[in-house]
Amino acid sequence: MIMDKQNINIFVISSPSGGGKTSLIKKLLEDPRSEGTFLSISHTTREKRLNEKDGVDYFFTDKKSFEDKIKKNDFLEYATVFDNYYGTSQETVNILVSQGKTVILELDWQGAKQVKSKIPCYLIFLLPPSIDDLKKRLIDRNLDESEIIEKRINEAKNEISNSEIYDFLILNDNFEMALKDLKSIILDRCDPKDFVKRMTSSHVKKLLE
Repeated sequence: MIMDKQNINIFVISSPSGGGKTSLIKKLLEDPRSEGTFLSISHTTREKRLNEKDGVDYFFTDKKSFEDKIKKNDFLEYATVFDNYYGTSQETVNILVSQGKTVILELDWQGAKQVKSKIPCYLIFLLPPSIDDLKKRLIDRNLDESEIIEKRINEAKNEISNSEIYDFLILNDNFEMALKDLKSIILDRCDPKDFVKRMTSSHVKKLLE
């Protein structure tokens, strides 16, 4: 189905863990043109990190409360990632869209696929230049033990293998260039057929080797 790009106000952004989506979204939202653009805050059952705030980074909740919301169909999408639940409130997104706002959802491929099946949206996937580069980013941010990093690398390949469902693929080899690509999609409303990708299909295949 061909959708009018002017009427699509929901953008789902995904990347492997450590792929840079959080930093790029934060920078995009500092652009004066993004005044009407909002990042939807997800619910999660994972432990809050030291630098995170409830209601700002995530809505942190317990497993039982999350599962109660699942039963009530309160989530537009939800998924289990590394033994923790993550979900997007349907009510939150509906309110923002009804107000004419542009909504960004920061999700994994499972969540992106769920949202795409329910509402008009564009899916954006951020690709690392190499798996070695991604591993270095995970090590440098110093948030996980070595065995968790290996688990994240294996999951990264699984996510990349599902990048074919996305409307846009952005190569995050250079922060400023990736930011320019992201702005062209969300702020300038670039159509998928007009978007110039900075990688080939062979690059994606190499990431999966």
